[in-house]
Amino acid sequence: MKRLSVSVLALMVSALFVATSVSAADITLGYVDLQKALSSSKAGQAAKQKMETEIADIEDQVKQRQADLQALQDSLKKQMGMLSDDAKEEKQVEFEQRVRDYQRYVKDKQDEMKSREERYTQQILRDLGQQVVALSEKEGVSMMMEKSQLVYADPALDYTDKLIEMYDKEYKENH
Repeated sequence: MKRLSVSVLALMVSALFVATSVSAADITLGYVDLQKALSSSKAGQAAKQKMETEIADIEDQVKQRQADLQALQDSLKKQMGMLSDDAKEEKQVEFEQRVRDYQRYVKDKQDEMKSREERYTQQILRDLGQQVVALSEKEGVSMMMEKSQLVYADPALDYTDKLIEMYDKEYKENH
C-alpha cells in the first residue's frame, strides 16, 4: 500500500512537470528601453516642452522677486544712516522676513515643479506599460523586459522603436 502511494505521488509530480513545462521554442523574449521611449516619444517630448515652458515662467517670477529683494536691500543701505536704531532694527527684521518668504517661495516652486514632472512621467510610463502589453500581444512576445534590468541582450530582441511608433500613433490620435 505504501509502495502504491509513493508511485501515485511520483506519477502526479511527473504529470505536473509535464503539464507546466514549456519548451524553449515556445518562449519569445523581447525588451524595451523605457527611458528612451519616455524621452523620444511625442508624449515625452510634449511633456518636456511643457515643463521647460513652466520652468521658464517660474524662473522669471523668481528673478523678479530676487530683483525686488535686491532693490529693497539697496534702499535699506541708503536709509541706514538716517534711521534711528529702533527703525534700523525694524527694517532689518522686515528685510529678513522677506528673504525667508523668498526662500520659501523658491522651495515651494521647486517642489511644485518636481511634483508636476513626476506626475507627467508617471502618466507616460502608465501609458507605455499599456502599450508594452499591446505590443507584446501583437508581436507574440511571451516575456518583455526593461533594458536597464538586463546585463546583455541581443539587439534583435529590442522592441523599443516599435513601442515608440505604437505610442506615438496612439498619442497623435488622442491629442
